[in-house]
Amino acid sequence: MFASHSYLVAGLRLKLLLPAGFDVSRGLPNFRDFASDADAPASGRDPALLLQWVEDLTLPSGAETLFSEESDMGRTTYFSCGGESWFSLDFIGCKALMRVSEDYRKAVFTVDTSAPTAGVVISSLSRALFAQIVLLHDGISVHSSCVVRDRKAYMFLGRSGTGKSTHSRLWIEAFPGTELLNDDNPAVRILPDGPRVFGTPWSGKTDCWRNLSAPLCGIVRLRQAPFDSFEPLDGIQAFSEVYPGCSVLRSDAFLHERLCDNLEMLCSLVKVGRMACLPDLEAARICAAGIATF
Repeated sequence: MFASHSYLVAGLRLKLLLPAGFDVSRGLPNFRDFASDADAPASGRDPALLLQWVEDLTLPSGAETLFSEESDMGRTTYFSCGGESWFSLDFIGCKALMRVSEDYRKAVFTVDTSAPTAGVVISSLSRALFAQIVLLHDGISVHSSCVVRDRKAYMFLGRSGTGKSTHSRLWIEAFPGTELLNDDNPAVRILPDGPRVFGTPWSGKTDCWRNLSAPLCGIVRLRQAPFDSFEPLDGIQAFSEVYPGCSVLRSDAFLHERLCDNLEMLCSLVKVGRMACLPDLEAARICAAGIATF
């Protein structure tokens, strides 16, 4: 038997169909704040993404390996076969396999739900799918840390180890009332009233799973340096600095085109900058002033 679990992330409805015995409160605590009543009879709304557990799933012998990557969530390998995408994930010995429909709106997966890390694996699979589906809704999943100051959101990007989380903490210390929205994978959507950043259930190693949102005021790519310096960007420079932090299955030409279209629009609406910085309070002040003055 299955149990249906519905969530609302960045205004998009996600439905997980999991074995009835799987304890989502323990296995998926990061989804708790995003629980939705979308399954109520009166809702009448189809989910943007449906992810269903199945007891058995086998990768076709003719599947083509696209690429493989390591992250804090394990090793993920991407395959293609007959117009469908396949994902395999191995996290601390817990292995999963997922088959995704051509439009990325539906997926089935198999994993040992009794494994201690099964919840982490299910969360990772849903994160990978959400990053694709949000592109179809004028959005982008961005690998970044994000704070909210005076009801406006600021996103900090950079290579792993650059100090995105540190810079967010510096803003929180430098500007009273500033709060962390998400520390790894916030989502941006371009809505009729402008770009807006949403917290998501995926925040890396930081337990910051907040179902909140705020208008996006600035995006800054960080790099470590022995000094603090802010540089405003526009046009292709702005696009090029934000692009590496955007999540997309780049082998899919349609999705990649949607990413580029969404990102071009985003960079035309939001201030983008480049910040060379030390891990000090002055860096936060210079960054904030730099965004405010252009």
